[in-house]
Amino acid sequence: MPLQDVKVTIDVAYPAPRIGLGRPAIFTQQVGAGTYKEYSTLEALTADFDSSTEAYKKAEVIFRQPNRPDQVAVATYETDIGTALAQYYNRAWHFALVAGDVSADQVAAASFINDKDFKFLAVQVKDDAGREAVKGKKRTLVFDHNVSGEHLDAATVGNLGSLSVGSITWKFKQVVGITPRYLTDTEIVAIDEDSAIAYVVKAGRPQLSEGWLSDGEYIDVVHGKDWIKVDMENEVQNVLAQAEKLPYDARGINAIEAAATTTLLRGFNNGIIAAKEDKTPDFTISALTREQSDPQDRSTRVYRGLHFEFGLAGAIHEARVTGSIRV
Repeated sequence: MPLQDVKVTIDVAYPAPRIGLGRPAIFTQQVGAGTYKEYSTLEALTADFDSSTEAYKKAEVIFRQPNRPDQVAVATYETDIGTALAQYYNRAWHFALVAGDVSADQVAAASFINDKDFKFLAVQVKDDAGREAVKGKKRTLVFDHNVSGEHLDAATVGNLGSLSVGSITWKFKQVVGITPRYLTDTEIVAIDEDSAIAYVVKAGRPQLSEGWLSDGEYIDVVHGKDWIKVDMENEVQNVLAQAEKLPYDARGINAIEAAATTTLLRGFNNGIIAAKEDKTPDFTISALTREQSDPQDRSTRVYRGLHFEFGLAGAIHEARVTGSIRV
């Protein structure tokens, strides 16, 4: 089910960068101390990971996509992928991938991401057991693909993750270098029941079978939530940083409210926030006055009085049409 209410906790103290909400990080097991490095080209990556490595194989598919990200990161770990995820969590990546598609590492990574409220994990599995192992995990994209040597997880994240957040639904989309499968109704139902995604032929066209996460939420909705959080944090932080002093009164509060409104308007233009019948953005924003704020907050210079709500634009994934024929 799609989200009914979107709640965003804004952390102005540690805003994430605006760029990078589609950047992938490939986590790969390697002997020695853990490392993290970002690459802008496949050639640069090859200097550290040759074509025989699992990290290279994922990266090569990502760089082949027409809408590829500007960078691909590779993080290494010797034994524990969870430790690596924690160590590099605050770096500028947004989609984690597991090199080698090792089930135990996929489960550990999914458990780590499940406990967070930001970023995603994409995994590729080959069968029912693989899907079941990560079923129901929040923020995990599960790709069911059993064609040897192909990486549907990397192709999808590489081609769709860096498009303007909110502008697309991930269902129906095409990727490069992946063989579409002709699945039976029974096979599709089983994949759907696990909230997984396959690359299939539908109406004669290769496409992703769905656009959801393992817990049933839609990718574009949760990705949009991340975008709202990041953009608003940066807007508010810029207001705080650029002012000589932001007074704890109507002047300062109005400036913070204006910054948040800027984000919501961008979210509407990007397709995250719905339009009302009169075509205006479906959001509201309110701010407590100085007098309404807690005196303790005023003494510690913390403003907590801004609140916003918005309607999700969502997307249409099915159309059921009825009609009649006159003789």
